[in-house]
Amino acid sequence: MISRPISGDKFRGALSERPILSEFYHLRRTAIKDVAAYIGFLAGFIGAAPFAWELLSDQLASGSFVRGLWYFFGIVVAAGIFTGIAGLGLGYVGGVIWEQLHRQRRAANQNKKESVEQSPDSSVSTADQPRLQLVSEAIVEIPPVTGRILNSVQFHAAAISLDLGGIRLRVAGNPVTICRGQRFRIPEPGARDAICALIGERVTSVRTPTIDRLELEFESGCELVIARSAIAVA
Repeated sequence: MISRPISGDKFRGALSERPILSEFYHLRRTAIKDVAAYIGFLAGFIGAAPFAWELLSDQLASGSFVRGLWYFFGIVVAAGIFTGIAGLGLGYVGGVIWEQLHRQRRAANQNKKESVEQSPDSSVSTADQPRLQLVSEAIVEIPPVTGRILNSVQFHAAAISLDLGGIRLRVAGNPVTICRGQRFRIPEPGARDAICALIGERVTSVRTPTIDRLELEFESGCELVIARSAIAVA
């Protein structure tokens, strides 16, 4: 048996300060800008060469070979720098547009995933589930826990014990903690800390949207989603 005395306020503060995908978009926007600037520089450098070659030929004809080389390289390098700056600007705009499109698509996929999710342990869409559901004999009646405070959380080998103001619930399976748009499912990394962050909070509402789904909402707005068939009252 493992007890996790972690401060809920400390974890929630770190969670709110840590952005999702903190460097994902920054790194890719930088890569897009760099590639666009490099392509722009090459286009300007190579594109200006035919014009600079005429000047070099004139200087060679007049016997000023060194001056002709300086003119040639000065023109192609300057053209490459200007077009590289233009490519950098286009790459910045392109990176911003890509980020917005990717964020919209990611948000749409996340909303679609949440809309078809029926229970914490379910990975099957509603289209594949039968319309009629049998009530399992293992589902027990949950005592009223609204208004009670989560006093402690204990992790066992195959279950989690929750002390809700004297009511002890033994939870098996894979409960999910949803807080500030982030989802933590046992045994994923950070899931234990997310549950421990709820210690000291009061349950404000209890919902059962389906027969085998129990949702406990806490005063911070975070939710703990549990399969009712995986709950035992100690």
